[in-house]
Amino acid sequence: MKRVLALLGSALLISTASPALAQDMTGFSKAQRNDIIRFAANNSLFVLYHEMAHLLIDQLRLPVLGKEEDAADHMATWTLLRHRTAEADTVLADAAEGWILSGIAYGSGEYEADFFGAHSLDKQRAYQIVCLMVGSDDTAFRPIANQYAIDRDRQDTCHYDYETVDRSLRAVLDEHRVDSGTGTKVDVTYHDAGGRLRFAADAFRSSGVFDRVAEDLRSTYKLRRPVRFNAKRCGEANAYYDPATVEIIFCYELMKDYMELYAAELPDETSPEPREKGAGKVKSSGS
Repeated sequence: MKRVLALLGSALLISTASPALAQDMTGFSKAQRNDIIRFAANNSLFVLYHEMAHLLIDQLRLPVLGKEEDAADHMATWTLLRHRTAEADTVLADAAEGWILSGIAYGSGEYEADFFGAHSLDKQRAYQIVCLMVGSDDTAFRPIANQYAIDRDRQDTCHYDYETVDRSLRAVLDEHRVDSGTGTKVDVTYHDAGGRLRFAADAFRSSGVFDRVAEDLRSTYKLRRPVRFNAKRCGEANAYYDPATVEIIFCYELMKDYMELYAAELPDETSPEPREKGAGKVKSSGS
């Protein structure tokens, strides 16, 4: 059974995105293009750590209490926090914003099925990332928790959330950690993509996020079976772990959707107003 990351309806995004974005982002400034690609790559990186969590849960037979999708989000956030770098912190901030924006675009929580689905609501996923951030280091991450209007009492109890995640993951993963160079065999393949996906596919490969997660798996954990990482055209915006083939698949359509999602939030070039960030923002159209 495939564990699928439910994210966005492609048709919904295509209707709000600039047609030029699908090709070369003509019409955006260099700074805007860089921001769009950074945001899309960072959200893709978080998704890949989420899928790596599914892989580890399956291959190492890790215990999971509650929803596995929540556990995978926790492991992805925990993994990035352990990097202790400004770059990793930016990845988490972008991932939280990504869930806020996808919740608006996709209408997460508007349908009854959202409440019995395998995934938490998009906005809940965003807030849980921020909660674990501030729970891990209240001095460093209180500003982003304040930006998301998480009250001080909840910020303080986020420390217990992080402690629980940290203690639990250390307990089940430490015995599977290895010295660099002796870990899992991982093969990475980028399949060709043309037409409207070419730019997104090239941006995804150039970002290095696929190879980064593959190398993290190689150098950190020892799995008995080799793992395949495949990036390709899928016909849908998705990323998933397939336990039947021990494979993490990333669809170029997902990178493209992240780019369109962020581009739709950018102000017009003629507008002097900066783009708002964080929870509670209201889209200028379609909301």
